[in-house]
Amino acid sequence: MVVLQETDAYLRYEKSLLKKYPQAKRDIKRAKKKILRRPSRGVVYRGRNKIALRKIRVSIRILRISPRKGLRLFYFYSEKKNKAVPIFIFKKGRPQTEGQVMKLFNRAVTEVVAELKP
Repeated sequence: MVVLQETDAYLRYEKSLLKKYPQAKRDIKRAKKKILRRPSRGVVYRGRNKIALRKIRVSIRILRISPRKGLRLFYFYSEKKNKAVPIFIFKKGRPQTEGQVMKLFNRAVTEVVAELKP
């Protein structure tokens, strides 16, 4: 059985997102359950990091925002440890450039990895 390990670093990003989109709480929970059922479902996103992360798209049903225009949830899945670790979540949108998202993404990865080290 897969375990979902949420770090304080990830929860800060989620909390920040839920301030703007409180309606997304149920959809985020649903996405996490999907990760637990089939953790390999996300698209592998190599980005600029050494570790391969996965990305899933999350809709905000109440606001009728499709997965294509909705949230992005990045997570790491370890088959050896049978563990999924959410890394970063954000709302796709025009105000953010790819560079801004990558800065936040890289910072989130660094924070989560530091928190997971023994």
